[in-house]
Amino acid sequence: MNNYDLPFQFVDDPASWREADALIARIPRAARGKQKLFGVLAEALKFPRYFGWNWDALEECLRDLSWLRETKQIAIVHTALPLSPRGQQLSIYLSVLTGTIKLRGDTPPKLQVVFPTTSRESIEAALPCSG
Repeated sequence: MNNYDLPFQFVDDPASWREADALIARIPRAARGKQKLFGVLAEALKFPRYFGWNWDALEECLRDLSWLRETKQIAIVHTALPLSPRGQQLSIYLSVLTGTIKLRGDTPPKLQVVFPTTSRESIEAALPCSG
């Protein structure tokens, strides 16, 4: 375990997680690959057509979100880890989410990311230590 200050919320039952007035992007257990994950996020968050289907494009869209101007909060709710903890894909995804949450701060729409409690150790192991 590391000392990483995780900007995520961990809940026992993400499938029943609700937040009033939030646009919720639910990442199903079946979204196990990068392209499937991108597809779910692009559809749920109404990404612009220029979305490039790569990590840089995901980060750009999550940092912008200007097309969701009327939305006060966005929640990305994962029912399970969307990518394998082996390899780099999960680390990249978590780094994109972490950086985006920190950069956006409380700028509307506020971004919240929810994971199941059971994934906490895998997430901590996949992220680099933050000193």
